[in-house]
Amino acid sequence: MTKRISSGFLFFMLITGTIFFHSCNSSNNQNVYACNNEAVPDTSNMYKLANFTSKSIRKTVINEEMFLDNGEKRKKGITAIPQDKDDFRFADLDEVYWNGIHIQNADFRGSSFRSAKCDDADLSHSDFRFSDMKWSSFNRSNLSSCLFGRGTLFRIHVNDANLECSDFRGANMFGVIGHRANFRNSDFTNALMKESEFTDADFTGSKMVHVKFIITVFAGAKLDSSDFSYSDFTGAGLEETSFINSRLWNVDFRGAHLQEADFRGADIKGCNFFAVEFMETDFTDAINIPPEIQELIIDNKITGVCSVGSNDD
Repeated sequence: MTKRISSGFLFFMLITGTIFFHSCNSSNNQNVYACNNEAVPDTSNMYKLANFTSKSIRKTVINEEMFLDNGEKRKKGITAIPQDKDDFRFADLDEVYWNGIHIQNADFRGSSFRSAKCDDADLSHSDFRFSDMKWSSFNRSNLSSCLFGRGTLFRIHVNDANLECSDFRGANMFGVIGHRANFRNSDFTNALMKESEFTDADFTGSKMVHVKFIITVFAGAKLDSSDFSYSDFTGAGLEETSFINSRLWNVDFRGAHLQEADFRGADIKGCNFFAVEFMETDFTDAINIPPEIQELIIDNKITGVCSVGSNDD
């Protein structure tokens, strides 16, 4: 996604996401977050959820004019006949029926997109920052390389959808249903993903620092080569989930279900596994294993329940 920015302030904000997308597309799915290959994540200036973001920041982000590659201004979008690159900022798109629609590189910043039907659609390379997309359906759709930062994605459906290389920083993803979805090489820093369902989904190579995954279901999902530092998986369903070569510094797994989960080559420094249920959970070549876990390992695997937390006195 390439956009010309007319403001130095917004240029700095947008260029971070742009660099992320370009590096994502050329990464060849390498183990970006393998153990000890990156410095401690910086959590000092993370995006906040939309309802905790000041009105001035919201106004600045949405009102900034984004020109097309040829320098022309975007055309105002018409709901009945949407076109690529249209400007739908602040548009009322509630309950719109866009199944099978093709609208690439469109601008939906600050739009009301609630209860929309957009299954089997192509909305790739579009900007949804600060959009309210509650209860909408994007099953099997292409939402790759999109900007969802500080958007409200409350209980949207993205089953079998492609959302790779997208930016979800500070997004409200409470109750999202994304079975078998592709989220590879995306950024979820400080997002809220509580009580969501992502069975058999793929998050390989993603940045998921300081994310709340409380009671979220990831059974059978791939969470390989990713950074989950400071995230919270309390009570999460992680059966047969793969964390191969991921960094999991100070992650809270209390009460999670880790039967047949795979931590091969992962860095689990400071993790809390209190009351976690293990069954043939694989820790082969994992590093920084907490002592209370190390003593339970037999032939690189654990079966049982951890009765001691890493923060216990």
